[in-house]
Amino acid sequence: MSGPRTENTSPGASPDSSADERQPLALDRQLFHLKTLFEAARDLSTPDNPADILKVFLPIAMGPLGLTFGFGVMLRSDDIHVASLGLEASVKKKYEQTGTELVSKFFPDREIVLTTPRPVVLVGHHLSSDPNLPVGTNAVIAIPIDKCSYTVLGFGPKISDEPYGEDEIELLQGLASNLSAVLKKACAEEHIHGLNADLREKNTQMKEALELAENAREGLNRHAFQLQTLYETTLELSSITDPKVILNTFALTLMGTFSYSCGWIVLYGPGDADVAYRGSDPNGQVSLTSDEGREKVLTRFVELKDRMPHSNQSYLLEDKEGISNLPANADLAVLFSLDHEWRGAIGLGDSLSDASMTEEMKRLLLSLVGTFTVTLGNAKQIQLIRNLNKDLAARNIELQTTLDQLTSAKQEINIQTEAKERIIGLVHGEVARVWRASWLDVGLIILAGIVLGVLFNLSSPSGIKLIPQSLLEPAPAMVDVSKANYWTRNDDVVIIDARPAEFYKQGHIPNAMNIPKDLFNFIYSMKLANLDPEKLLLVYGRTISRHYDSDVARELELMGHEHVIVIDGGLSAWEDAGYEVAQ
Repeated sequence: MSGPRTENTSPGASPDSSADERQPLALDRQLFHLKTLFEAARDLSTPDNPADILKVFLPIAMGPLGLTFGFGVMLRSDDIHVASLGLEASVKKKYEQTGTELVSKFFPDREIVLTTPRPVVLVGHHLSSDPNLPVGTNAVIAIPIDKCSYTVLGFGPKISDEPYGEDEIELLQGLASNLSAVLKKACAEEHIHGLNADLREKNTQMKEALELAENAREGLNRHAFQLQTLYETTLELSSITDPKVILNTFALTLMGTFSYSCGWIVLYGPGDADVAYRGSDPNGQVSLTSDEGREKVLTRFVELKDRMPHSNQSYLLEDKEGISNLPANADLAVLFSLDHEWRGAIGLGDSLSDASMTEEMKRLLLSLVGTFTVTLGNAKQIQLIRNLNKDLAARNIELQTTLDQLTSAKQEINIQTEAKERIIGLVHGEVARVWRASWLDVGLIILAGIVLGVLFNLSSPSGIKLIPQSLLEPAPAMVDVSKANYWTRNDDVVIIDARPAEFYKQGHIPNAMNIPKDLFNFIYSMKLANLDPEKLLLVYGRTISRHYDSDVARELELMGHEHVIVIDGGLSAWEDAGYEVAQ
């Protein structure tokens, strides 16, 4: 601390006159100090950063007092800011590394320091001997800013090497107070800016979280919609067994789900095509059912090659050229397959929404088509079973009719057997009588037998014709066994064994089909009803007394078969030629 000053008076001057002379000087000095404080407050209000404020303060404090050097160390949390003026660079570098120790020296208990209302100003030559301060330090100012920020400033001697006066210490105290206020304000504003930045960041994070939550909610809504659509579609289609109704129902479902005003489904199989069409084109359905439409759709399957959908599979067409080549208008198309025989296509056109199909919607479409193909396949199987049951019922009726006819024929045979036995008994009796009768009686008996036999034969439905039908009909076409063997090995022919079943079991031509004359209608309806009339039929089987092959060949011709040929010589000629015979 500086000591009291002594004022010298010139000889002959009175003390009152010296006081009068010093009063204006004191007023000027006071005015200068006030002006300095004002300018300091103005200049310190310009920087926003506490470290910049520290740099600006050093020349403001050193200039009015005429100090040789000054430095400032600011500790903010774990950051050190050092400013110096009039000192070597090594001193600044030193405090950048050890500034925390200097601050801790002046603020050992920071909670207590914070209760100090004003900055602490220490002045005296004894400060120069402190190892923590630069050599020559005459003044130190300790300023607490907040719980995490502290500042220590040091100043060297005056250029005039005079000690600090009381008014200069007061000025330094005022400047330190201004600096303290400005630093606290800057730190507070910086803290507020940090809080605002954190708040903005948290607001941004909250907005992002809200957006994510909204997106997640929308995603859940979409998933819920998709699952609901799949459930309702499955529930609706599973209750339908008519394939055409399934086609129409599913077409309307797709149009409603994906917002299209036009939709169609076509299914091609062995027979006619099944179509569901909902659109404004009057020729749309005709185009889909035409042969050209079938060819266009099946061509798309061929173009897919190894990507071709197999049983209960589907494929989304995304090639615009491929979609445009379909037989009906479509912006979106799916190919599907029920099995190797049933294939089809689905088309949606004239979208009612401007939104494009997302990957999620495409997956929903393929899932719906998967449900549709399974349901449609089941309906087709049910339809096939129903048709088979109808055919089976019709054939059961035919079989029952045949059985009734066989039963009736058996009864007639029994009646004929009884009549035969009676006739035989009568003949035996007549023969015995003949031996005792005259030749006239014998002739009358024979004539009566012939007449009765003819009448009985004519009255019986299964009677024997007096003139064989084969003698009245033209002879069927014949072929030798060598050419017949050549045809069986090189051409698509059907071989028919016309003999009774017991002869067929004893030996027959390989792959021959046994159709006896007595069971021709029954076996033909079971095995040959759907045979192409143009196919070549080879018939064999006769004995010395019966030409089975000619009879069956004639029946086949009556059924509309144009190429029926009898193998000359039958199985005997076939065996004699050394050809294979199956057992």
